[in-house]
Amino acid sequence: MELKHEESTNRNRFYLINEGTEVGECTYVYVKDHIIDINHTEIDDNYRGQNLGEKLIDAVVNFARKNDIHVSASCPYAKKVLEETDKYNDGKV
Repeated sequence: MELKHEESTNRNRFYLINEGTEVGECTYVYVKDHIIDINHTEIDDNYRGQNLGEKLIDAVVNFARKNDIHVSASCPYAKKVLEETDKYNDGKV
């Protein structure tokens, strides 16, 4: 499983590739200079139940921490993960 990051003027996302096939993604948008909003998370039905969604959320949060960016979430799944997981209680989220 390979984790990739795409950041452009059109699209910002982290996504997972398994044997050449995209199996999940987590997209985000910049809402202000140092604030991003996770607005969508999706995992292919065949790969659910493997904590891949959380792996994508981790990637976004780690990216934000390294770049001094705060994270919010309008995606219901991401919001739930961020609120219910203690490892995100560092003031960035």
